[in-house]
Amino acid sequence: MAVRIITDTMCDVPKVYAEKHNIRVMSLTVHFGEECFRDGIDITMDEFYSKLEKAENLPTTSQVPPIEFLDAFKQELDKGNEVICINGSSKMSGTYNSAVLAKEQLNSNKIFVIDSEGVTLGAGMLAIKAARLAEEGVSAADIETEIRNSVKRMKYFYIVDTLKYLHKGGRISLSATVLGSILNIKPIITINDGSLELIDKARGIKKAITSTFDLIQDNGWSMEGKVVGINHTIAPENMKLLEEYLVSQYNVKEVIRGDVGAVVATHAGPGAVAFYFEA
Repeated sequence: MAVRIITDTMCDVPKVYAEKHNIRVMSLTVHFGEECFRDGIDITMDEFYSKLEKAENLPTTSQVPPIEFLDAFKQELDKGNEVICINGSSKMSGTYNSAVLAKEQLNSNKIFVIDSEGVTLGAGMLAIKAARLAEEGVSAADIETEIRNSVKRMKYFYIVDTLKYLHKGGRISLSATVLGSILNIKPIITINDGSLELIDKARGIKKAITSTFDLIQDNGWSMEGKVVGINHTIAPENMKLLEEYLVSQYNVKEVIRGDVGAVVATHAGPGAVAFYFEA
């Protein structure tokens, strides 16, 4: 009997880690009008950004339906495996609830469904951690306990390059978008109790990065000896700046690098960078 980790594309587990640790990733769906694409399967990120730039309205997304989790869970149970399912924040998608419904229908005590209370690679790091614990022979019940504790310790920091897509999504006004563009304002966003929250803003990407690290220091957190995740929305130069600053300030244990998938990139737009760690 093994412990299998299942997650969804809101959590942006890098493909290399999903393959290495045998993590199954369930795809949400992105809708551009009448066109539907399974995130990470039916559309490349280059194709996604091309469509996003041309779209008058933001694409919409739909959750993984319960039947898909039901099938995935049954496949693992039939193999004699237990399942740890870690999903993107329940406050941003119904995918977590789909997984819960599937678990309830199977009425199995071998399935553990966890709300990551986060999105993109910070949530994905929880799935990677769970898979590594499973590889060490830790029981599913003990993995669940550890990951639920990690949920409360995980810190999320997103630096958004353009306000255009936040405006399209109705999160900021047109006047704020125009003013922010003129002043080169970069919002700094975190996740608090499963929801996005603006915590600061700065002029220019370099200042936004240093301001974010100042916030971390002010809160008494440290990344010394920690596993840190970093990812971006087609912004390799911005991510390089972030990583250079990170390694100059802290002797981190490991850096997990990745890209932001279509579901989250819908609202972030191109040019964003983010990083994550357990405090």
